[in-house]
Amino acid sequence: MLHESDIKKYTRCDKYYWYSLQEKPEFLPFVTYNMDIYELVKEYFGFEDVLMGKKGDDPEKALQAYKEGKVLLNARIAYRDFRINIPCLFQKDGKTVLYFVYAQCFPKISEAQKAYDTLYVMEKNGIVPDEIHMIHINAYYERKDSLDVHECLMVTDEYYNDRNRPAGLIEEHLEACKRDLDALIEEMHHLPDLSLVQKKRNPNCTSHYKCEYFKKCFPGNDHDTSIMNLVQSSKKYDCEQMGIDDMAMVQGDEIEATRVQYAQVMAAKKRGLFVDKAALKSWLSQLTYPITYLDFEWQTYMIPPYEKMKPYDVLVFQYSMHIEDEEGNLTHEQYLGKEDCRIEFIEDLISKIPEKGTILVFNAQGAEALRLQQLAKVFPQYEEALRSIWERMMDLALPFSCGIVYDTRMAGEYNLKKLLSLFSDLSYESLEISQGLLAVKKYRELEETESDEIKEALFEYCGMDTYAEVVILHTLMKLIKADQ
Repeated sequence: MLHESDIKKYTRCDKYYWYSLQEKPEFLPFVTYNMDIYELVKEYFGFEDVLMGKKGDDPEKALQAYKEGKVLLNARIAYRDFRINIPCLFQKDGKTVLYFVYAQCFPKISEAQKAYDTLYVMEKNGIVPDEIHMIHINAYYERKDSLDVHECLMVTDEYYNDRNRPAGLIEEHLEACKRDLDALIEEMHHLPDLSLVQKKRNPNCTSHYKCEYFKKCFPGNDHDTSIMNLVQSSKKYDCEQMGIDDMAMVQGDEIEATRVQYAQVMAAKKRGLFVDKAALKSWLSQLTYPITYLDFEWQTYMIPPYEKMKPYDVLVFQYSMHIEDEEGNLTHEQYLGKEDCRIEFIEDLISKIPEKGTILVFNAQGAEALRLQQLAKVFPQYEEALRSIWERMMDLALPFSCGIVYDTRMAGEYNLKKLLSLFSDLSYESLEISQGLLAVKKYRELEETESDEIKEALFEYCGMDTYAEVVILHTLMKLIKADQ
């Protein structure tokens, strides 16, 4: 049977949908869904006679329950072979009331299409609601000793825009989302074998993130200096149309010509490495010893599990710290907590981190510095000590994100794992845990099992992150020393 996610993939790109049928990559959720949103809705409204939908339910089960006057929560129905889940439906005072349920704080306008499709299938099954509302998580709720579901959830009749501001009533957006689902389903049923069909590249291929099937669709553009690897560029598609398929062919007028793009083009013309040595030397001159290489791991909770947390707050559960003195000697400190370890994490970090010297992190402001600022706000008694840490931070990603250093092998990327593989023989692939979301998944398992093997794997992964920072910094230093 078809699901809403299938239609979403198909309308994005028919070949994307086709590939998704052939292979399904492992999904690692970014968020810990620590409570069932439908159970919370049930408690919020005080429902008793409820059909709570389950995976694999026969669609007739929900229709029968509706006829019997039961409340439907996440209940499956179908039209043709397209299945949807009715989020929250009940009958009150002779009216049929529908609530769209969102496990997010600001349901966006883009959600209206799925809502329209849900109503379409409901109508085909003879269910036409008299009232339509939404219930979602309250972003401003702060948990106290226990969870207050009536404060944690909130009801609204409006979707939100990308700035999280109300952006019009549900009905207005539903009207704009009308489409012929029958025709769409028919198209999907007659989808041909698209493996040999050459698609034209478009912004959907790289918008927000590069499609996981990009290399399958465009194998000829998989080389490091492909124009498709030009970062922050909307003009690369025009370049390709003009026959400019390699960054080395760019003269300058064809692109936006940002600093990073300049570094990419110059490296491509050299078929190797671009270094703005004056800028790199200036950046390195700011370092002071001892140098602390720092990395955190954390998980994000949908519903705040502990006091003073808000929806989608993060809880930092681990750090790794390599400390280098002026002679190049390295020492290593690490921490791994459990449950509500926020204060323990803070105190352990403060006790072990040097009181002076540079603290190097990768993507500082979006990660480690932000985490410390959040902790300082919740636990102001530690603010002064934490501030002394984040104010000494320097971002190791900056020489790459600002175009000071660019190696063509980066192929438009400059994440920690990519750089480590370029500048050393080390690789995350040999580790049991090879990426951050997998580390979070393993930590969730650790909370239930207390496995020594998982603990060791987490220590090894986080420790690799800070050692990778050591390798990258010393590589940058060598680029300057080579000219001296």
